[in-house]
Amino acid sequence: MAPLNGGPASISGTFESLLSMEDVDAGFASLERGTGRSTANGTVTTDLTEVRSLFEQLAANHVRHVRDFMIDLRWSESTSDWLPICEPAMRSLRRAAAKLELLDLCGALDRFAEALAGAQASGERTVGGERRATVLASYDELSGLLPKAFSLDLDRDQRGALILQALLLQVPGVKKVTLDKMYAAGLTTLEAMFMATAGDIASTSGIPGELAARIVERFRTYREQVKTTVPDATRALERQRVAELTSCLRRETEEYERASESWSRDAGEKKKERRKARAQTLLDIQVVLARLGEVDLLGELERLPFESKLAHLESFLEEAREKYKAQF
Repeated sequence: MAPLNGGPASISGTFESLLSMEDVDAGFASLERGTGRSTANGTVTTDLTEVRSLFEQLAANHVRHVRDFMIDLRWSESTSDWLPICEPAMRSLRRAAAKLELLDLCGALDRFAEALAGAQASGERTVGGERRATVLASYDELSGLLPKAFSLDLDRDQRGALILQALLLQVPGVKKVTLDKMYAAGLTTLEAMFMATAGDIASTSGIPGELAARIVERFRTYREQVKTTVPDATRALERQRVAELTSCLRRETEEYERASESWSRDAGEKKKERRKARAQTLLDIQVVLARLGEVDLLGELERLPFESKLAHLESFLEEAREKYKAQF
């Protein structure tokens, strides 16, 4: 949708224009009365439903970091470093909701803000226990009131499925038949895997106990990595990790190609090792991109040959650098 009254082209700029336009108060007041009023920049629509729809679309982009945090929190305890990152977006959303006189939304935003403040005031390194439950409950209220902006279900399920499969495939001994057995046993979510023991997995899926133990260890390691990752508004650490892994993938691909062209006695074994190494690196990239919410990018990568995957990843990283350089 075009920016309201010729405002900034960016989503975040358009959202902030709702808060700073010279005639915004009079415009919203006229909307409530059902009488349109022309301005120097154009005509303010008289359809309150349309403006609220625009508000929800803008909010969906404005609170993306909040959804990232809540997806982490749904899966398990999450680092409290997310809390100050969420606060500015929620504060500006609260101001905009007040201008639109969305009183029920204002109340829900206040309760969510209180839950975040309580978690931050605790001084704990992670948001867990009763504080986690309070934040989740208050967020559920927001999701019910403004589902397009706050709903996590589709986003979380897509990310979780990609991360789940990538982590499983990184475990030595896991094959397609292993995945089939685990999925058939209902082990299809990160939440389930974080709680499962080796005995649980072995007894419900029928896979060997030794393999089940390796699977549990891989998910435990991943969960600890998530807890110790300190986020920021640009997701710079995750993007840097993708950049490092992409460089690694480039080296491994070049080594694979050299081994393929070699006639030495051990060339076949080197080729096998390089193929396995780059497959593992690509799975690492998949996990980080899924955490970033780049589900569409992962779908594109899946259809490309390795050399094209590399070019696509490098293009994505360059575009991301330019995007965040312009925004911050």
